Amino acid sequence: MTHIPEHLGGLTLTKQLGSGKLCEVWEARENDSGKHVAVKVVVPEAARDRSQRRQLQHELHVARAVHHPSIIRIDRLGESKGLPYLVMDFCPFPNLKRQIVTDHAAVLQHAQAWSVAMASALAHMHQRGWVHRDVKPDNVLGAPDGQIVLIDLAIATRMPGWFSRILRPHRPAQGSPSYMPPEQIRGQPVDGRADIYSLGCLIFELLGGRPPFTATHTNDLLNKHITAPPPAVDALNPAVTAEASRLLRQMMAKQPAQRPATMQDVVQQLRRIRFLERDPHGS
Repeated sequence: MTHIPEHLGGLTLTKQLGSGKLCEVWEARENDSGKHVAVKVVVPEAARDRSQRRQLQHELHVARAVHHPSIIRIDRLGESKGLPYLVMDFCPFPNLKRQIVTDHAAVLQHAQAWSVAMASALAHMHQRGWVHRDVKPDNVLGAPDGQIVLIDLAIATRMPGWFSRILRPHRPAQGSPSYMPPEQIRGQPVDGRADIYSLGCLIFELLGGRPPFTATHTNDLLNKHITAPPPAVDALNPAVTAEASRLLRQMMAKQPAQRPATMQDVVQQLRRIRFLERDPHGS
């Protein structure tokens, strides 16, 4: 595999933060200003695929359509040495997945504040007409003060209009299998209630230490999202309140109509309830 060069345009790449099949994310320094930024760059093997540049253009378009302190700010799209890349704000916090794996007890201390912040950011996206479609702990950076940054807007889509609601066109399923709602798995048009389902799965993992559904094979996992009843997180973690467990089961209802109507409703409920019966450290 060809390595991404250290220098791209006026940027010096300093540390790899993440990687996928088609893109890598790096911490970088702007040579002129010295500012630290994050850079999402298409790997050389995929750079000739024009769809990858269109994907980055789409992500920039979505980012410029929303303006919220908890949603990643993307500055620009560039290209250097044939490699398209996005330049965005650098956030020094680890993603929630990493924090759940390394110190779940600490995660429990911040779970409610992070959950409210995530729901508020998604409510803003929905009000601007966008569905994120890939809400998962890997795509949320969490700070100890309760602040979060929602990242990766690559597969965000516009809210369906009346025409698509009537015709219900089928589209290839995109998303992350551990957090996808049934309608997204089926390739149906999705609205904000799809993000409500995914956020319910994410908060379940914050509180329970693992996703609500697990399986050895992807198809088995997707079938569980479609057919298996939402589990009770308080059965996994007895410190979780019954009201928090009840809300999560509602958010993960199989039918969108059985979930909270809007993400703003979720924000209000998350602020009103208690997540834990006692201090997560038992003090």
